[in-house]
Amino acid sequence: MIKVYFPDGHLEKPVWDALIEAGYKLKKSKRGYLIGVDHPEIVFKQVRPQIMPFYVMMGRGDAGFTGEDILENAKLRHGLDNVVVVEKLPFRPTKLVVAVSEEIYPDVKTIEDFKQVVGDNPVMFASEFPELARQYAEKVGLNAVVFDPIGKTEASLLPPQPEADLILEVTEFGTTLRENGCRIIDVVKDPVHSVFIANKDSYEDAKKRRLMDNLITDVREVLASKNLVSLLFNVPEEENVQPVIDFLTKEGFDPTVSKLAKGGVAMHIILDRAKVKFLKPALRDLGAKRIATAPVITFGD
Repeated sequence: MIKVYFPDGHLEKPVWDALIEAGYKLKKSKRGYLIGVDHPEIVFKQVRPQIMPFYVMMGRGDAGFTGEDILENAKLRHGLDNVVVVEKLPFRPTKLVVAVSEEIYPDVKTIEDFKQVVGDNPVMFASEFPELARQYAEKVGLNAVVFDPIGKTEASLLPPQPEADLILEVTEFGTTLRENGCRIIDVVKDPVHSVFIANKDSYEDAKKRRLMDNLITDVREVLASKNLVSLLFNVPEEENVQPVIDFLTKEGFDPTVSKLAKGGVAMHIILDRAKVKFLKPALRDLGAKRIATAPVITFGD
């Protein structure tokens, strides 16, 4: 059996949706911390991604879904020698940025501008990644007092009398920052990916490793299939069958071909959704009929 930490926040929905599409039935408990799953050897517990690396390091759980930024911050604080990254996941990536209040610092466009304004004076630097913030402050030469605002980091910049002079924050498009009057003045890391981490001892256990690898393979295959579709069509005239097959094989496909009861064949290929609009006209010209697409999840190569 493995205990896997399930994320809350912006990672919750993509992880939940990927597992559902992979065939897992999930259900939250009344208190919301335990997530039921129809797998007898997997236990999901929901915690904040920020604490997962520490729990996994201490062996309180076997694995978890978290972010690269959180993992790097935890490494600076705890070392995490016995935590391994099993997989980097292709969920929508974010970026780690430094921002200030446009109202408080209207002329500051870059970190160099900020340094010229504040000089050697101490500045309040807010971040849910305090170790990364300290590392950044040392790198750029800021006299910073770093603190964790415990959520809603951008709120610490809001005037009047903001609690912070600048923040280190994760954003996808910068929308929330802009809506709160914040300006990005530096990009520290782009992109920032989600990762699946595991306790080293747990991952060296053959049975646990197999369970973890199967779980993350299911997630990866769902994500890899996001842009794929099945293209299905009939070729009712026998004389058109071989030209269509020749065309598809030349394009790099290996079509599934099934005979139709009244003559001709049905064909099926899997391809990137973006290519469908280019392939359909050529297939029509070669005699394909009743062309249709359907969503698909591929398992394995």
